[in-house]
Amino acid sequence: MFEIGIIDKRELFKTFYLERLTLNEENIQLISQFKATDEGKNLETYLKDKAWEADLEGESRVYLVKDESDSIALFFSLKCGLLYKKYQYDELDEEKREFVDVLIDAIQNGDDELLTEYYTSELCTESEMDQLFDIAYSRLELRMEEQVLQDGNYTLKVEESYSAIEIQHFCKNSLYNLRDREGISLGFGVFWELIVPLICEITERVGCKYIYLFAADQTDDEEVRRLVQYYKNELKFTDVEDMMLIKPYYDTDCLGLIQSVSDLYYHREAVWEEFADVG
Repeated sequence: MFEIGIIDKRELFKTFYLERLTLNEENIQLISQFKATDEGKNLETYLKDKAWEADLEGESRVYLVKDESDSIALFFSLKCGLLYKKYQYDELDEEKREFVDVLIDAIQNGDDELLTEYYTSELCTESEMDQLFDIAYSRLELRMEEQVLQDGNYTLKVEESYSAIEIQHFCKNSLYNLRDREGISLGFGVFWELIVPLICEITERVGCKYIYLFAADQTDDEEVRRLVQYYKNELKFTDVEDMMLIKPYYDTDCLGLIQSVSDLYYHREAVWEEFADVG
């Protein structure tokens, strides 16, 4: 049998299409027959018991991935999200936070002599002292702003925030009999040839800097590592290092992973080149 070229392999995934769950009443019956693996039973339960209402009410957008015969191969959902950075003050250890509080008091009291004494002391390096002084001035400015706006009880003050899209409930149908096409996993092909173009289309209309997901921890550590490595190696997600994710209670045991939207365009072509090199 002749070998199918990489371009043709990509074309195979164009025989799939996306359909929003609640736009077709027939999907009620179709999802009742959806089966996940043992590790994905929670996702199966979500699809059958909660997804219709969630999509209908706009809580998230649930998509079915169907083939030419209208069989469900996979489902996923997209939801608006938010990433943020904590204030530097919150990341300091207790001793340094106490020192920043002392600096704030001195600034408020106009005690320039004490501030000079602290700044020229050998409590820490000059660059560290500069950072602590910057944090103190920023924190005092924040306090004054909260007093003026009087919104401290209704807002979460953060250093920076970033628009994002969360990919939820990424789950294959274990009954689907064409899970792999020419050695390419269904999840890989669907992600790069259907989900990524959809996300790119959305971000052409609405500003969005990142996408992220939570890798489910439902089994032992070895299984989790395989799942995380799959997301990192095949779908090009990375660890979250200097930002915070808002994680709901049901994702407590899951690991957050992130990817820049601007990288999606490059990665989408690069992964197929990598696949061709491996093949």
